[in-house]
Amino acid sequence: MKPPTQTPLASRGFYWALGAIVAVFGAVRLGCAWNDLWLDEIWSLRLVQALHSPAEIVTRLWHDNNHPLNSLWLYLLGPGQAAWAYRLLSWFTGTAAAGLAGLIGRRLYLQLQPDEAPARAQVAGLVTAVLVGGSYFLIHYSSEARGYAPAVGFVFLAVYALGHARERPVGGWAAVYAVACVLGLLSHLVVFQVMLAGVVWSGLALGKTWNRWRDRWVHLLSWHLVPWMFLGIYYLGFVRKIEIGGGPKLALAEVLGTLAAFSLGFPSGWGWTALLVFLGATVFGLVLVWRRDRALAGFFATGIYLAPAIGLCSSRFVLLYPRYFIVSAALGLLLAGYGLARLWFCPEIGPRGRIGPMGRRAAALLPAAFLLGNGLHVGWLLRDGRGQYQAALRYIAARTPAGVITVSSDSDFRNFGVLDYYQAAVGPSHQLHYFPTNQPPLEGPQWVFLHRLDAHTPVPPESLHDPAGHNYTLVRIFPHAPLSGWEWYVYRNDDPAVLPASP
Repeated sequence: MKPPTQTPLASRGFYWALGAIVAVFGAVRLGCAWNDLWLDEIWSLRLVQALHSPAEIVTRLWHDNNHPLNSLWLYLLGPGQAAWAYRLLSWFTGTAAAGLAGLIGRRLYLQLQPDEAPARAQVAGLVTAVLVGGSYFLIHYSSEARGYAPAVGFVFLAVYALGHARERPVGGWAAVYAVACVLGLLSHLVVFQVMLAGVVWSGLALGKTWNRWRDRWVHLLSWHLVPWMFLGIYYLGFVRKIEIGGGPKLALAEVLGTLAAFSLGFPSGWGWTALLVFLGATVFGLVLVWRRDRALAGFFATGIYLAPAIGLCSSRFVLLYPRYFIVSAALGLLLAGYGLARLWFCPEIGPRGRIGPMGRRAAALLPAAFLLGNGLHVGWLLRDGRGQYQAALRYIAARTPAGVITVSSDSDFRNFGVLDYYQAAVGPSHQLHYFPTNQPPLEGPQWVFLHRLDAHTPVPPESLHDPAGHNYTLVRIFPHAPLSGWEWYVYRNDDPAVLPASP
């Protein structure tokens, strides 16, 4: 990553503007954290509560729902805390990622366009911060108690540190890069993508930056030895022992379409269109970077495309979810920020060295459309959360006479974990008794919960009929916002002897 030929001090206005952007999107993330925990978060809590020491997070808890750094945070907080408290690590790192994106975007523009006014680089940095801060995909996981937001935060810290490698081949920034990679790996293994991209960048930049072989080896060892040694130890001691918890199987095309749609603000059903736009935006950015710095283009191409492809081919984890590609989305947004700035400022696009009016209009309208689309998704998350589990339990408690409330569902694993965690929501005058799906009471449960993951899942019917002849009527739907959790469809037993009218 080539340093700018001139490094003027950024104006205070840039830092004030960047701070305002970070504050706004930090508040949005905090608001999105103010809702019920969903199953995977609850599952993580249950797993760490069975441990006797923090060391057992990596020496005993060999489970794919264990993201060690997040698990350590949950362990230190202990049981019984508010949902937002468990999500503070994700909130902090996800919010910091927006600030780091602004610094990376400004530096990237200065490195690639050293002869242009520094003010343009500041605009590029602010645009990049808005894209990273406003992406629903990143907002969602920055408000969820898992390891994905910390992974992105440390990826951006690693990218920012690597941006100083040509200026300072050894020293403090190399240490920052190593620490960021190590903490990132402890957040989630997807940080491997930026580590491989960093090695590719070093390999492509070595010959142009350092003439002596000694300097080249010093650079490689000081920047990459510690992270890759840690990855090897981490893999042998922890990753290869991990057991897969299970989940629905999704096609790769569906996963990538969902990733693109919720990263760019498209409707959830527009996955193919969103994926084409994401590919177009990143390829456009790569072409612009390639014309200035091929090593840096190699870094982004590896981090966004090549590294996840290698991971897919070599991994034993067969279940795919959009969140596994969160680093690709985050790096893609960095490229998009640079591309938008070039659309606005670039002198070599358009006739006679001036940008055409269509490009400039696009550079103005695309961020607005991006924020509008993502804002709609954020609004639904603020309204519905990852499921309204406590509200559903309060609903049935208000319509059941005091005493025992009998409940069953269509999935013991998914629904029981949530019902058990939030059973206190029925209040002191009730007790919740869950019956497994294949072991209902003779008279049938008073309430039945059916869950629906997303728009691709069939809509449950208006009424149910079990093999014993009991009938149930749908009385309430409790929605959720993607990408985590599910809707609950609540059914009431039609037999008044089983569920009489509440007093």
